[in-house]
Amino acid sequence: MRRLGVLLIAVVLLTPMSGSAAVDQARVGVFAGYAFDACSAPSINALTAWEASPYRALGVYIGGTNRACKQANLSATWVDTAIGMGWNLMPLYVGLQAPCVSQSGLSKLSATPATATTQGHTAADDAVAQATSLGLPGGSPIWFDMEGYKLNDAACTKAVQAFVSGWDLELTGRGFLPGVYGSAASTIRDVAAAVSPPQVVWIANWNGTQSVFGDPYVSDGIWTNHQRAHQYKGGHNESYGGVTINIDSSVVDSSVVTGSAPSPPPPPPPTPPTQPAGQVNSGDGLATVTWPAAAFATDAVVTLTPTAQPPTPTGYGVQLSATETDNQAPIAGFGAPVTVHLLKQASGLVPASSTDGATWTPLPRLTSAGLGSTVLSAYTVDPDGTIEIETLVPGYFGLIADTTPPSAPGLTGKLLPQGLYLSWLPSTDNSGVASYTLLRNGAAVQTLAATIRRVTLRRFGAPAQVVYRVEATDLAGNIGPSSRPIVVQPRKRPAGLPKAIPQWAFGLYAYQHHEGKRPAKAPKRPPEWYWLWASWRAMPYRLR
Repeated sequence: MRRLGVLLIAVVLLTPMSGSAAVDQARVGVFAGYAFDACSAPSINALTAWEASPYRALGVYIGGTNRACKQANLSATWVDTAIGMGWNLMPLYVGLQAPCVSQSGLSKLSATPATATTQGHTAADDAVAQATSLGLPGGSPIWFDMEGYKLNDAACTKAVQAFVSGWDLELTGRGFLPGVYGSAASTIRDVAAAVSPPQVVWIANWNGTQSVFGDPYVSDGIWTNHQRAHQYKGGHNESYGGVTINIDSSVVDSSVVTGSAPSPPPPPPPTPPTQPAGQVNSGDGLATVTWPAAAFATDAVVTLTPTAQPPTPTGYGVQLSATETDNQAPIAGFGAPVTVHLLKQASGLVPASSTDGATWTPLPRLTSAGLGSTVLSAYTVDPDGTIEIETLVPGYFGLIADTTPPSAPGLTGKLLPQGLYLSWLPSTDNSGVASYTLLRNGAAVQTLAATIRRVTLRRFGAPAQVVYRVEATDLAGNIGPSSRPIVVQPRKRPAGLPKAIPQWAFGLYAYQHHEGKRPAKAPKRPPEWYWLWASWRAMPYRLR
């Protein structure tokens, strides 16, 4: 059962701290309404513009080893100003993630429960330090952001439960209100059974339902007393007052950090520009499918099921199917595009489709022409690097290893006084270019980031001809074909020059190029051969 007595004390008690204007007006209260969270805390100007929105609460990422975005705006002054404007704050802390989390590059907690409990204590202590530095008062809720992870992994579940219990006990002992944000299907399901479960929860289930209750993975019998928030829509852009922010949307009935004035009555629900008629999650937290009302001519049951085995060892796949509600007859085509959003990062992978789950075919990018009889499925890449696939048919969709090399760069060259200038048009690739390699006579001499497509070589020639090319490598490690060659050839020594060029000629050449004095032995009117020699010396090579 939930420890509701502790919750009520935490909501009411305030622990004032001195030395901060933010503490003087910040307090803990209950807010019911709509909230959004963005990767970085918006500027005060952006919050002013967003006073025209239906949102009145804001999730802010106050710290943690896995916090993704820099927080240039977040400070005690920002907190003071934001709550003074009437915004309610929901602090989030992104620390160590589950041992079985699928997302790469994250710091993970220990799979040993005793160690995980200690790590929960440590995370809570750091979260309190971060909250205190921002002027957040005692009793403030702090949600630990535990992203979705692999289901049916008993050892992973026990580690998460031990970590959350340590987080809960330490944060409570420090006078703050412990919360957890995470996927309904994994995180929230597991922490509900922890020895010391969190006192407030933020349930991530992008089903479009704007209610804190009724989630299929979370019993309505727990966290009943102003202890819930529900994130019902993932990353998307919304604009108010001329300011666009990429946000997640939530409905809230929970403790928050608020100002001295009571919370206003709940505003009307937000109306996103393209609210889907339906949405289903894959169950593992790695994919969702949404569809408009026009997609089906009759009532339909839509399912999105992870494949038993990924299409490739590093890939990911789901099966999308639809049946008529009345007779369970399969629906073979959709009246409007259905969108499958794959949340697994696609670095080095490419979107693909399959009719049988065994043979996969890479998908094309979605163009302005949209879908039709010749292109039934296509994809786009979201700003966060995840993939959205639009399709007019059911089937298997996923991410497979990229085996297609990038195209050859379009290389051009020019001889300039300062050296050989090479530039090239970008290569195209279905998973993205990682780098370019400059080749001299077939050997790699320089590797450049994908954003760099020009180079100036000071020493570029040789007694014999030299051939320069550029080739691209994509994120999967595929090396594309080389560009066309830029051939540097030595120019022949002009006829009629003295066998040994006199020293004064070198001095005169330097003088004419603004180096040193005019040699005393140089004739006032240099001979004709000198000008042929000077021209050759200035540009001893040519391109072909």
